[in-house]
Amino acid sequence: VGTLLKWMVALSILAMAMAKAYGIRLFAVKTYGAVIHEFDPWFNYRATEYLAAHGSEKFFKWFDYMSWYPLGRPVGTTIYPGMQFTAVWIWQTLKMMPKYKLKAPELLRQAFPFVKAVLRFGPMSLNDVCVYIPAWFGSVATLGVFLLTREATRSLACSCISAMIMAIIPAHLMRSIAGGYDNESIAVSAICFTFYLWCRSLRSEKSWPIAILAGISYIYMVAAWGGYIFVINMIGVHAAALIPLRMFNSSTYKAYTLFFIIGTLGATRIPVVGWTPLKSLEQMGPFGVFITYQLLEFCNYRIRKHKDMSWSARVALRIKVFSVAFLILAAVVFALWPTGYFGPLSSRIRGLFVKHTRTGNPLVDSVAEHQAASDSAYWQYLHHCKTLSILGWFLCFWKTNPAKSFIVGYGLVASFFSLKMVRLLIICGPIASILTGVALGTIFDLCVSQVTDFLWFLAFGSSEEKKDALEDEASSTEPKSPEGKKTEKDKDKKGKKTAKKDNKDKDKDEDKDPQSPKEQYDKFWESTEGKALYRRTSPLRAMVAVVVLGFVAQTGRQPVVDFMEHAETMAQGMSSPQILFMTRNGQIVDDYKVTYEWLKKETPQDARVMAWWDYGYQITGIGNRTSIADGNTWNHEHIATLARCLVLPEKRAYKIIRHLADYVLVWAGGRGDDLAKSPHMCRIGTSVYPDISPNDPTCQQFGFYQDRTPTPMMAKSVIYKLHSHNKAPGAQVNPKYFKEVYSSKYGLVRIFKVLNISKESKEWVANPENKVCDAPGSWYCSGRYPKALQPLIAKRRDFAQLEDFNKGNREKNAYSRYVEEQNRRGGSI
Repeated sequence: VGTLLKWMVALSILAMAMAKAYGIRLFAVKTYGAVIHEFDPWFNYRATEYLAAHGSEKFFKWFDYMSWYPLGRPVGTTIYPGMQFTAVWIWQTLKMMPKYKLKAPELLRQAFPFVKAVLRFGPMSLNDVCVYIPAWFGSVATLGVFLLTREATRSLACSCISAMIMAIIPAHLMRSIAGGYDNESIAVSAICFTFYLWCRSLRSEKSWPIAILAGISYIYMVAAWGGYIFVINMIGVHAAALIPLRMFNSSTYKAYTLFFIIGTLGATRIPVVGWTPLKSLEQMGPFGVFITYQLLEFCNYRIRKHKDMSWSARVALRIKVFSVAFLILAAVVFALWPTGYFGPLSSRIRGLFVKHTRTGNPLVDSVAEHQAASDSAYWQYLHHCKTLSILGWFLCFWKTNPAKSFIVGYGLVASFFSLKMVRLLIICGPIASILTGVALGTIFDLCVSQVTDFLWFLAFGSSEEKKDALEDEASSTEPKSPEGKKTEKDKDKKGKKTAKKDNKDKDKDEDKDPQSPKEQYDKFWESTEGKALYRRTSPLRAMVAVVVLGFVAQTGRQPVVDFMEHAETMAQGMSSPQILFMTRNGQIVDDYKVTYEWLKKETPQDARVMAWWDYGYQITGIGNRTSIADGNTWNHEHIATLARCLVLPEKRAYKIIRHLADYVLVWAGGRGDDLAKSPHMCRIGTSVYPDISPNDPTCQQFGFYQDRTPTPMMAKSVIYKLHSHNKAPGAQVNPKYFKEVYSSKYGLVRIFKVLNISKESKEWVANPENKVCDAPGSWYCSGRYPKALQPLIAKRRDFAQLEDFNKGNREKNAYSRYVEEQNRRGGSI
């Protein structure tokens, strides 16, 4: 009855936590309606629309010519499609449901204020499904944290506290607000369940088949987010750590082998991943652990087969097997390395292991979320969990098990990598919640156990006496012979069991070191004196426990309130869709959204819109018009060409723009407008076209003086003239080149029409005969730059950055050399 009651309370708390996780993510929907947010989510939504309309076969063969003009981009084979498929599956499932309404009980509405008076069930639009997915999966991640904590601690208190924290912790909120339809919104749930299933497969010798589910969950993780590299390496590190922790056995071997084979085979079926798991240096570690496990199990098999093998023979066998395996692997690596089989570390991955925070790639360095995390960022996204999780981490060393050892490793890895990149604070959300739950839940469990011990002491004399009484009661119910006495067979069986137990205890005692402090401590409490002392101190321990509980409740009340209020504030602050935002007086500004809708209604369907790469997703997603570049960073040189068009003097830039665009869109107001971003444009452009800012890789000449007047280079640039046209002294566009055709209500966005465009270039690019296919009749056909721009393209310098160790003697660009020199000197950039 007591266990059932505990589970009923725990499941009720879990349900409340999951409901809170859902409700706190709906601020944006309540304020702005069901709107997709920011930049990347608009690309994800557009890809989801294409999948829903054309099916998976065409999706994976989709070459999008409305982005990255004139080159285009293969979408289905270059994105992680897990979120798109998830959304379409949910949408199709809901279409099969009949529409019906249900009046919400008043008690439910009082407990959860976000619940509407009338609950409607049935089909939803694809847009609404995509908007709500982050909130739904916020609840799923909360469940995953509950299960993982339960597996590690076997404590319902720790699990419930972890779930309540995970529901609202800002580190998870930042990528799971309703409308933020981005990969991380479902990936965190996949991370939690993959880790839970992996730990669950290690619980006992018979648990290893659960690794099959862990492998399947990992496949979903791979399809969802590029952060799968963290997941496979985290599990690989843990599997390796189990060896020195003496937790490796046949069950562990079967679990990891199943997980790795199923997960890797499934991962290679994801087009964007392909054979990367067996080629990338970033994933060679888990593969090496897999090989090590096979060798260890082979050695153990030989040892089990030859039980009389001496200790020295066992060591010799392992040395022999591992030496031969090492020589074979070394030969394979030696043969494959010159062929370029092994892929290099990416700039982002390399940036996680170097002292500096700059990668030498101005495009990567321009993104704020790629910078190192500060103390204020930890406080902002983890709050009090940052401190409490340290206590929880140390408590995981108490009564350790495979799951707890995984939690310890997860805490270390997440802490290390989040220090390197603020974006990776997202992986700290689950582990900070778990460790905080371990800290508070362990204190709660210890105190409650002392109180219950005292209550049993009052009722039965001692918990030991109660245990004996229960055992006597159980033995009295054992079946006996008809005469009421145990048969000779029962006595023989009992005698054999007793003898076997005595022998086992004897062997166990011989194996242990009686001089160890821990052994002496345990023996004392098992002795008569120890039990007597334990009984006598029961009232004192109960009194101390009550005091501790009261102290924690009193001192912890305000921090809990602060954390909850902080989470609410952060959730509201993260709920701005960016294309819509609310002013301090409560007015909603929709300049960006209306601008993109104007593009859709007032420009030709084949219109090409040039804008800085940040806005490409919104131009195609909302405006349904062709963009020059978007938020993907796959082609640095093309983005540099776009940057060249925006930072060059007007006349020189126009000669390029007229071959690429019909309109130019600029963000002309607000803190994040194009002038604020223009130094990044200049640095990115200069990294490929050194003539933009000769001998000045950081573009110090492209900016403003202290009195806010532009430098000569800035004043001549296209971006400045378009941004400040007729607003700043001397800032006017040449009427022969550009004509302003639209300005938003509050002046945040301006659109200029490009005059006298090159129709010849536009028609040449549109002609299918001028595209380059990878095979005759193939769907994979890349566009080409028009003939008028090909001399310029031929002159640009392919980008090389700090980590391009596999590029031979290719010369690095000036920006990369500058960053490298600053890193060597230990200076700042």
